[in-house]
Amino acid sequence: MVTLGNRKLRQIDLCSGVGAGFPLAGLQLREFELIGLCEIDEWCRDRLQQRFPDVPIYDDVKQFPRIEGIDCITSSPPCQPFTVEGKRLSGADDRDCIPAVLQLVRTIKPKYFCLENVPGLLSAPRRPGDKEGTYFQQMLQELHESGYDAQWIVVGTRFYFGTRWTGERLLLVAASRSLELEWERATPWEHQVRSQSQEDWVNRQERSLQSRVVGAGIWTTNRVDRPPGTPSGNSITRARRAALGNILDPRIAAIALRRVLYLNSLIK
Repeated sequence: MVTLGNRKLRQIDLCSGVGAGFPLAGLQLREFELIGLCEIDEWCRDRLQQRFPDVPIYDDVKQFPRIEGIDCITSSPPCQPFTVEGKRLSGADDRDCIPAVLQLVRTIKPKYFCLENVPGLLSAPRRPGDKEGTYFQQMLQELHESGYDAQWIVVGTRFYFGTRWTGERLLLVAASRSLELEWERATPWEHQVRSQSQEDWVNRQERSLQSRVVGAGIWTTNRVDRPPGTPSGNSITRARRAALGNILDPRIAAIALRRVLYLNSLIK
């Protein structure tokens, strides 16, 4: 087990949704201790309470308390301000939570920070009318000034996981410069992802064979249950559909968390 000393890495997750991304991936990897969640949507908070009954849940990332001794902050901020399919208001969008997340990184000073979003974040302007890419450049600058070195990668779900849909997610991992990592012997992240995807492909074939035998779905932990007979216009149904549309696949989240574990093994 890769740990800090004799303990797991202490994790808080921001903009958690229903917890199917970073929180679930951390539990599956068994290397992280989830000690805090944050989600503004009431329906999603109810789901988080059911799935993580012993974990404190906060309702506003902009008012999140300072917690000491955090090893890793993970976050899946709303993607609507940055997606190329939207208006791309970026910093002018009220749903932009990234500044609040970065402020918590500066305040709490975790050893690692993970963020996922749409690839459109890479080319988004700081505000409408600004040059493309300036929002992400500003993010990197703020992380650097806060004492972090960042690396990022765009992962295609069909290529790496054989999904029936085509999708891409941007993953960013930042490590505190106080850790004194041996970067000179670090494997490039893209090489690590390729190696892990080959292992996942083998495991996927085994799970697929099992699902044919028992008639069960493979990723049932990532679904949002809907009782039969619920009208499509029901407000609860709409909330569930919105939550389902924003779910981060735990396999994608695990790519970032595995990078954290790998970097943690390089501490001098």
